[in-house]
Amino acid sequence: MVEQRLEERLLELEIAGYTVLEGMLTPEECAEARRELDRIFEVEKDLPGAPHGPYAAQSYNLMNKARIFERLYQLTPLLRLVRFFLGEDAVLSSVQAHRILPGAPVQQLHYDGTLTGPFKSVAEADKGTRIVSHVLGFNVVFCITDFTRTNGATRVVPGSHRYPGREVPHEAPVPNEKIVEARRGSVLVFNIATWHGASANTSQEIRDAIMTPWRRSWIRPEADLSRVVSPKVLARAGEEGRRIFGFSSRAPYVERWQWDMAQGRPTDAWRHLDRDAV
Repeated sequence: MVEQRLEERLLELEIAGYTVLEGMLTPEECAEARRELDRIFEVEKDLPGAPHGPYAAQSYNLMNKARIFERLYQLTPLLRLVRFFLGEDAVLSSVQAHRILPGAPVQQLHYDGTLTGPFKSVAEADKGTRIVSHVLGFNVVFCITDFTRTNGATRVVPGSHRYPGREVPHEAPVPNEKIVEARRGSVLVFNIATWHGASANTSQEIRDAIMTPWRRSWIRPEADLSRVVSPKVLARAGEEGRRIFGFSSRAPYVERWQWDMAQGRPTDAWRHLDRDAV
């Protein structure tokens, strides 16, 4: 039954561009994550330039800020799904929180990958199109609270991940647009090419989500987590840690024959050239 459900999720991602995995986090884990987010947002709210506004707040590099967030990139069913489409060397792009507060307006539809990813650059030869023949990345949204029609749940346009045009309509409702309702502990996974955006929060509830986007190893991530991740967090990630955080995707900065591709650093004989050595 588990394999059958996984096959269903994979097919849904192929056809619709998104899927929901239920029960990825327990209620206790969601409660702990919520407490940690409250603490982090309180600490960061007055920092210069912090992304805090009247209707939303964000925080980044959460794996370095609380142990509960280290679990999010080590869930076996999620890793299997991500790697099926992006390869065994898929790279974690960020670990970030998005809090939507009561009164938040609807977010315009958009697609991801325009800041650092595959949809950032536009060449004249592209003729206004984007690459949609293959999956280049996923956004993974952990529902730390329930996602409802009234509290800012993500809305998606099924099938839009196959639309080659770069322009996304903003003025009128898009046919087949859907608000994804999901219970806390669920994970919404969608192709970064899928049109999506948060719905308006017309409730009195705070909507908390944690994003763990993934990219193919050869696509620039949102953050260089190989330089951001703390040594203790990296050690706790085990054997797969250097791959997850993008070390094995680094370009050599020494002679190629002096470089350990799997480890993303100079070989033992040339470790004195390691720029990250402490």
